[in-house]
Amino acid sequence: LAQGVTAQVLRTSRAGRAPFSTMAPRSQKAAALKVSPIEVLAAIESLYADQVRPQGRILLKRLGERAAAARAGQVALGSIPGLAVGSEVVPRLDTAHIRKVCERCPRIQVVAEAGTEYSALLVGRTPSFIDPCSNDDPFPERLWSEMAVFFGSYQNRGVRLPGGRY
Repeated sequence: LAQGVTAQVLRTSRAGRAPFSTMAPRSQKAAALKVSPIEVLAAIESLYADQVRPQGRILLKRLGERAAAARAGQVALGSIPGLAVGSEVVPRLDTAHIRKVCERCPRIQVVAEAGTEYSALLVGRTPSFIDPCSNDDPFPERLWSEMAVFFGSYQNRGVRLPGGRY
């Protein structure tokens, strides 16, 4: 598809505006996608639902997943300049823009973390995130035993599972 047609298709949806519609490449090298505050809030809400702390790099990945899902049925994905084709098609996102959206949104509290990392927390919402570094194991020993048998069985050898989500 020609770039103009691609941009037009990406902008078309219900209510006249597609989610993640601000990507309209002007050259072969596509511009980074800029997301709206509503899209950022929805991504943060989804991370809260998954009990994952919305750190900047995690938020970026979730926004990419959601943008790819929003684009999935709209156009032939391989024809959009700037999108990498692989197991998932994820647009390049403007990371500085995402942080600015978080900092400017009254519903988001930006908390500085180590280095340049930050978390985007929802104002008035009690965080309840799982600590991936914790030694606490809420699962019964039986689960681990059954998993060891499952993954160790002959029929499951060579089975490739998807890589880590984050």
